[in-house]
Order: sequence, then C-alpha cells, then structure tokens
Amino acid sequence: MAEVIWTSQALTDLEAIGDFIARDAPSFAQVFVDRVFQSVERLQQFPLSGRVVPEIAQED
Repeated sequence: MAEVIWTSQALTDLEAIGDFIARDAPSFAQVFVDRVFQSVERLQQFPLSGRVVPEIAQED
C-alpha cells in the first residue's frame, strides 16, 4: 500500500475548489470533494492502477 501525504496547500486548494463549486451547486461540491478523497484512497491501495505515460515509459 502506498502512502499519500496531503500538503496543507493541497487541502486548502481542494477546499477553495469546493467553495467555488458550492456557489452554484452545493450538493455537487460535496460530491466532488468526496470523489477526490475516494480516488486518493484507491490510489493508496492500488498505486500502479494508472496507465504508463508513453513519452516517459516508466511505471513509477
């Protein structure tokens, strides 16, 4: 299992994005933020689940 470390800047940015979305659609803002956290949890469990970028050709 991989470890994802959230920086304070990343959390602040995510909160700002959620606040921006909430201006027009509060319920969608919460859904968006929840999905970001769910995606990160999946990334922690399956760190190699993404695709390899062809230009770089490195799995890491």
